[in-house]
Amino acid sequence: MTEFKIKTEENKEFISVEGSTILESALSAGFVFDYSCKNGQCGTCKTTLLKGEIIEIQEQLALNKEDANNQFLTCCCVAASDILIDAIDLSAMHGIEVKILPTRINSLDLLSEDIMQVKLRLPPASNFEFLEGQFIDIIGPNSIRRSYSIASISSNNKITLLIKKVKDGKFSHYWFNKAKLNDLLRIEGPKGTFFLRDRAKPLVFLATGTGIAPIISILDGLDSDPDFNQIENISLFWGNRVQQDFIWSPNFKKINVDFYPIVSKDDDDWNGEIGYVQDVALRVLNNIKKVNVYACGASVMIDCAKSNFIKSGLNEKDFYSDKFVQSY
Repeated sequence: MTEFKIKTEENKEFISVEGSTILESALSAGFVFDYSCKNGQCGTCKTTLLKGEIIEIQEQLALNKEDANNQFLTCCCVAASDILIDAIDLSAMHGIEVKILPTRINSLDLLSEDIMQVKLRLPPASNFEFLEGQFIDIIGPNSIRRSYSIASISSNNKITLLIKKVKDGKFSHYWFNKAKLNDLLRIEGPKGTFFLRDRAKPLVFLATGTGIAPIISILDGLDSDPDFNQIENISLFWGNRVQQDFIWSPNFKKINVDFYPIVSKDDDDWNGEIGYVQDVALRVLNNIKKVNVYACGASVMIDCAKSNFIKSGLNEKDFYSDKFVQSY
């Protein structure tokens, strides 16, 4: 069996596992690099090859012509020699255990025509821990698997999800037409690396649709953290097609959030912002260079926001995202 050493600029090292991607090898060795979809579509795991050779074993769909030649997706490539990469080990996630657990549907509430709030009930002794912002996979009828961001977890082991209706979506059809209270499902998680990094900087959150779910979780976490003392601004820009889809609004006890609801479809009854999330944010915000941006939702919003924020002076490493990849 051929083994290669994979080393990071932080001087951390692990061995490639034959047949496994660089990301899978890292996770197997106890390291956590940025990732989300694991299939090359979201681009979260993009990093830079500083030395050595790699082989692409799955198409890197999220790479584009603006990316440098030495950038690659760790979920799509294997080492072909000893390599040096600039990936960062996310120590905050050490100790967060990915589990497969049974769960039952505790409640189903239609919040708008296209958005369902689902609460899942975990076993009492599940000891499920996560970082605010992460997601879970739900394994449903006929072993269909879909990923959903966690909006909240209560003290009595109930997970809240916000689910968008997807035309012709198999799991969407289940949620909106067949799901019943006490249905037995399975979850696997928590997963993903979309969580708060530097709490001392001004925070900017961008969301479209149900991409608000992990941001609700992050903001609730800050609001309930006795050690967090807000010094800098927190801004939230949330876009929906129509105003009926604003099924949540900030109501915090401690933190102050500048909230900008935005609709993309012109509406005579709407008195707020109209347009695109990233455009409104860039118009409103000052001193882009000093903020940390967290974006979740539609791929087109995240791609456009990242490009425009970087052009406006943001360091690329200060832009964190969780791109929703459409599944049917």
